[in-house]
Amino acid sequence: MTSPAIELQNLAFHTGQGTLFADLNLTFFTGRCSVLMGPAGCGKSTLLKIAAGLIIPTGGRAVFEGLAWDTAAEERVLEARQRSGFVFQNAALWANKSVWQNIELPLVFHNPKMEKSQVDEKVRSAGRKVGLREIWNERPAHLSLGEQKLVSFARAIVHDPQVLFLDDPTAGIDSQLKEKLLGLIEEFRGLGKTIVLVTQDPTVTARVADDLAVMKNGKILSQGTLSEVARNTDPEVIDILTAVLSQAATFSGDILDLLSNGS
Repeated sequence: MTSPAIELQNLAFHTGQGTLFADLNLTFFTGRCSVLMGPAGCGKSTLLKIAAGLIIPTGGRAVFEGLAWDTAAEERVLEARQRSGFVFQNAALWANKSVWQNIELPLVFHNPKMEKSQVDEKVRSAGRKVGLREIWNERPAHLSLGEQKLVSFARAIVHDPQVLFLDDPTAGIDSQLKEKLLGLIEEFRGLGKTIVLVTQDPTVTARVADDLAVMKNGKILSQGTLSEVARNTDPEVIDILTAVLSQAATFSGDILDLLSNGS
């Protein structure tokens, strides 16, 4: 197994409605695609944002490449943010900025002295990579949900991050765009990037997961490689994974063997 990229240690998160999770531990490894799966409302998206340093937990620590988000100096936090990108479930685009301005944000924020010609090339390159048509001057409100997700993906990769966080990237889009986004994730996985991905979609899990964590009611029920989690005999884990395993058998001989052997 490779070295840890992100370590979530004894995490707790409380809201006005109660405790979302407590004493939660989870590790995401460098150069692997880790998928966090579970029913709606179990805390997956919050956990992902804590891992990315976008939310500070109520208790415990989130450590990103050796840096604790809540205690590190601001300069080091900014340096760490340059090494990561985040694709939000709802795209989270700036409504008062154009497509171009949304995509260039990480570049102009982290590298204010970068030459305009270099910024322009990187923005166009990111747009081409995700297959975005040239709608640079449009505002997010004029875009379809699928186009908004492509813009969010382009913004997340424009600065060539080593770690990519994705919150349910294929939710609410058509099959053609879903296949496009899956292809992009597979491409980044092939480049050895660290990917942490939240999804409820068994096809996504089957296609891209190296490691899998199954979550329910704020608890990690099982974690490990996809094959290891497939062997878990906990009825709750089995219920969540049933759809995943049927899809995974299409893509993975190892999973098919597990099912055939009843392990």
